[in-house]
Amino acid sequence: MLTWQLWVANLIVGVFNLLPGLPLDGGRMLRAGVWKITSNPGSGTVVAAWGGRVLAVLLVAFPIVSMLSSGQELDFTNIIWPLVLASFIWMGASQSLRVAKIRARIPQVNARALARRAIPVTAETPLSEALRQAAEQRAGALVVVDHDGTPLAIVNEAAVQATPEHRRPWVNVGSLAKTLEPRMVLDAALTGEPLIDAMREAPGSEYLLVEDGGQIYGVLSTADVNRVFTGV
Repeated sequence: MLTWQLWVANLIVGVFNLLPGLPLDGGRMLRAGVWKITSNPGSGTVVAAWGGRVLAVLLVAFPIVSMLSSGQELDFTNIIWPLVLASFIWMGASQSLRVAKIRARIPQVNARALARRAIPVTAETPLSEALRQAAEQRAGALVVVDHDGTPLAIVNEAAVQATPEHRRPWVNVGSLAKTLEPRMVLDAALTGEPLIDAMREAPGSEYLLVEDGGQIYGVLSTADVNRVFTGV
């Protein structure tokens, strides 16, 4: 008898898991099917995730409608487990939707379009003078270079903002700069996933963008990239 009950329970779980909605296995099958038809993985995820949300609603609605239609009083103790399962499915489906929206915006990440124009300054330049030059040239970033023009560091924006205005004539930009590591120098032509991968390999707040010949193009701020995904 116990073996039979276990078999029935496993069968119910197996059939339930095949329902067409993420994060269930049936939802993954639906996602793969839509992906194959549309050649768009994002569309497959969106359809399967909304399938999961519909399933979550039905899991709660079905027992309530059944009780009301049979004339029974509404007993919330009978829908505790459906609520738990529905919550699990809803959260998993919602997470899948967020991931799909993020992936849909990745192609919009363009290094050139998001870059801040940068001006070169030497390390001993007073911060107030560097900011004056940046304002004149409508630049949004400062790059510390040596006397041959080779970039050495990026002046940290947060450090600049934290420096009181009355102290800026006495603070050199070199003291507020972060030394450039090779991985913090990126090709200005990078877009989409290759750009995200390059930033992931060298986490930081700012990156120097250069042209093929090594000329400075600008500075890419992680905060500006993150704004592409704001609201997802």
